[in-house]
Amino acid sequence: MVLMYEVEKWLENRIILKVYKGSHAYGTSHANSDVDIGGVCIPPKPYLYGFYSFEQYESKNYTNYPGYKKTGLAADTVIYGLHKFVKLAFNCNPNIIETLFTDRTHVLHCNSLGRMLMDNSHLFLTRRARHSFGGYAFSQLRRLTNKLPMEESKSKISKLTENEKNLQIYAVRLEHKITQYFQKEQLTQDDIQDILNLRSELASVEQRLAAIEEDRAEIERLMRGGNHNHHGSHAGIIEKYGYDVKHAMHLIRLLHMGLEILTEGECRVLRPDNNYLMAIRYGKFTLDQIKQEAGKLFSLLDEAYANSELPDSPDAEKVNQLLIDITEASFADAAWET
Repeated sequence: MVLMYEVEKWLENRIILKVYKGSHAYGTSHANSDVDIGGVCIPPKPYLYGFYSFEQYESKNYTNYPGYKKTGLAADTVIYGLHKFVKLAFNCNPNIIETLFTDRTHVLHCNSLGRMLMDNSHLFLTRRARHSFGGYAFSQLRRLTNKLPMEESKSKISKLTENEKNLQIYAVRLEHKITQYFQKEQLTQDDIQDILNLRSELASVEQRLAAIEEDRAEIERLMRGGNHNHHGSHAGIIEKYGYDVKHAMHLIRLLHMGLEILTEGECRVLRPDNNYLMAIRYGKFTLDQIKQEAGKLFSLLDEAYANSELPDSPDAEKVNQLLIDITEASFADAAWET
């Protein structure tokens, strides 16, 4: 396990792409909108060759972006390691695809390595968009009127925290065992196999820890209404409009984007339909109208999937070579010039 303060020592200097996310990227922001930032980094060689691992960095108090000194508003930020980012992009993960196709006006930083990644973004647009964008949209649909009881939420978080603590202790013990092997003057073949097994187990533990963090973040989002910090709680918005208008906006946005990918082979993050989306956000439509529109769009998404000329999945060989090329290029000092 790698401590975040260690990652923060090198993170900024290893970022290859950093963009605005969320409402600022969609063109649906307003004066009180939160700031969301996403990006990609290539960790130093000890994380590429050694037994240190890095998948992503998360912070709700990120300040290294233009405008912070003016607003004083810290950004909710996720920076992925290149390998995890590409794996998620391979599955047409909406959050990752949006990062790749962010409008250039919302790109905060992109060096030559980031450009290599963005220049090949269309490799990741496939018929998988039906299941990824459609799946995310269905999740938004389910949340339109969902109020998670406070006591139930606290109980779930308590259990997750307890499991997290136990896994963290186990991870430290695994790391200690691995370190002990490297104190030997010479490693036997059995030692090497033991180290590989321990690393595999440690990777599994870290995946479980990441899953716990995602589950906890989702429960906390439901408790407070996601990032509804300036506009009341999740439950409060439902009380006001009869349903969660923010989820409704993202429901329609995701379906529109999925349709555009399948029919046009394009992903427009800066939304041309932003006025319509903002009308949804401010409760101009009834819940029945939203559900009816969503039903039509889901049907169109199925039709688009059946007729799409996109490949079923990315070309694995091309994606793998891209990952190799970017990683190898990162070893040259010139690659880190903007």
